[in-house]
Amino acid sequence: MTTIEHPGLEASHASLTVGQLARAAGVTPNAVRFYERYGVISGYRSSGNARRFTVDAICRVRLALAAQRVGITLKESADILAGIPPLSPDLDRWAAAGEQLVRIGRDRISRLQETVNELATLEFLQSGPEADRLRPAALGKAG
Repeated sequence: MTTIEHPGLEASHASLTVGQLARAAGVTPNAVRFYERYGVISGYRSSGNARRFTVDAICRVRLALAAQRVGITLKESADILAGIPPLSPDLDRWAAAGEQLVRIGRDRISRLQETVNELATLEFLQSGPEADRLRPAALGKAG
């Protein structure tokens, strides 16, 4: 768990419990703990030793969740979101993080599409030295 100090934050309305964050982000409490373990979000401890999160953790979880659907790892998401301090009102930073995730996602989709196209044509079976040895004509001569 990543716990950071946010003096005076617990009295703020910006403080969410694991359950509140989970409901707001549309995930389970276990998923919240998982995202925290991977550094996508970071919590702090209240004076009563309860784990709390700032409200921007909702956006961080939602971004990481969407990014995962296109194959972006939690580590990649965490690295990108690390540049945005907790409770940052800097929309340019949020937009830049989102744009970076979109670029990575589009690159992954492009590579996946290339692979699907290759599978559809079976070209990968027809090229290279291994394919030459496995062609039916070559198999008939060996033997």
